[in-house]
Amino acid sequence: MSVSPLYSRHRSGIYRRRLRIVTGPGWARADLEDDPHRYGVEIRHDGERVTAIEGITIRTPWTLCVPAAHQLKRLVGMKLTPDATAIFRHTPAGEQCTHMFDTAGLAIAHAARGTARRQYDIEAPWWKLEGPRELRLSRDGRELLHWTVEGQNILAPEPYAGRSWQKMLPWARETFSDADELEAIVVLRRAVMISGSRTVTLDPLENAAQTGHVNGSCFVFRSGIAEHALRMPNSTRDFTDTPDALLADLG
Repeated sequence: MSVSPLYSRHRSGIYRRRLRIVTGPGWARADLEDDPHRYGVEIRHDGERVTAIEGITIRTPWTLCVPAAHQLKRLVGMKLTPDATAIFRHTPAGEQCTHMFDTAGLAIAHAARGTARRQYDIEAPWWKLEGPRELRLSRDGRELLHWTVEGQNILAPEPYAGRSWQKMLPWARETFSDADELEAIVVLRRAVMISGSRTVTLDPLENAAQTGHVNGSCFVFRSGIAEHALRMPNSTRDFTDTPDALLADLG
């Protein structure tokens, strides 16, 4: 029997997400942490293509998020590219863990660019049912994007005003030729999407199928898998008042 998610006790507060990417000769590692997730991805490369990849599952919402890390092997052989979204053209995203897949894309892109270190910090106030909210993305400690959003619509600033953050990627690819600019938009857009996780609490659910979202959007949310992906209780964190705790295990 399908059970709808319960509204969370988190009626206020801030969704935070941190991404850190570091690279060296022949390797790159990207790490992600937010309320529901703590993942890492490490790649090896020969200067032209990915030669090995490993997904690291430290904190997951569902038990079967862990074996989803093995799906990243499909990226072995992929050509290095500064475009973090190129992974979506290499292998189907619906067969991957969304968040490890995104993180892998960042690792590959920064290996291609030779970026020594990069960090993104995103803050999104609790997803209001009505009214605007302010969304911010900082890159390496400096605020880069600040969107005023109501629902799916970006109200300000230009040139984003009037766009739907959910449907804006084709426009963004045509408008921003710089890989760094486009990447920041992609990172913030994903965080806006996942910030809605603060509106529900998953612990009362037995498995992922009971969310009612078995739509093939990722490895776990596929029919035949979601029913066996058990909830990892007490795995959700709240970083509203402790942003420095994000990725603290990396030192």
